[in-house]
Amino acid sequence: MTEAELMERWNAAANELALAFAHEPDANVETSLERMRKNLNAEFVRVFPNADPETMAAGVDSIIAEIQKRRREIEAAGATPSVFSN
Repeated sequence: MTEAELMERWNAAANELALAFAHEPDANVETSLERMRKNLNAEFVRVFPNADPETMAAGVDSIIAEIQKRRREIEAAGATPSVFSN
């Protein structure tokens, strides 16, 4: 897989997650994204043991930031109702 293909897959995943989080309470989203951040960090360090952990964490932070950015864009457009029951 090329770097471009990997980035495309990450962006597609971020878009899907953003749709799932759209219009959900901020506290719920923050809790879920923090759990995701921890799990992704642990998995990246496991998969790439020779990589700098701080670099891996920065990559995870950029993924989480993209999810939040897309979530806000979706919410601003008002296009998606809540998909989780409260």
